[in-house]
Amino acid sequence: MDLQRVTRPSWGAVLMLGLATMATAEPKNVGFDLDRLPKGKNVTIPIPATTYVPLTSSVVLTATDLPQRLSFRPVNLRSGQMAPLRLSIYDQNSERVQYFDLSPGTPILYEFKALGPITVVTVAKSAAPSGLTLQVESDKPLEIAH
Repeated sequence: MDLQRVTRPSWGAVLMLGLATMATAEPKNVGFDLDRLPKGKNVTIPIPATTYVPLTSSVVLTATDLPQRLSFRPVNLRSGQMAPLRLSIYDQNSERVQYFDLSPGTPILYEFKALGPITVVTVAKSAAPSGLTLQVESDKPLEIAH
């Protein structure tokens, strides 16, 4: 066998194959799953700081810079079925707990008042479909504690 006669695909062919694969692949949810973080530990997520928080889990979020904004919205990582969520935000810089009703497709925006932490708890307002979770996005790196 003549090794010099073995042909290799051109870079153009490799690039076209890669683009075709990307076009047909299903979109992946890119972000940090809070379940990967052991209880009692914390991590700082870089931009884009997207985190998935399971329902009824309590998570502590801390700003790394001011101003810093968070976006909360329900997403389904499995079946695609959606349901409304009830979000509670405990902020030591606010006089009381803030409650938000999250509807599918409509994010709630929250701006940190200081560099101190906030605690977020989410519950489903009714029977939750499998895979329903809270998506948290930040415009700056975000420290997360579980």
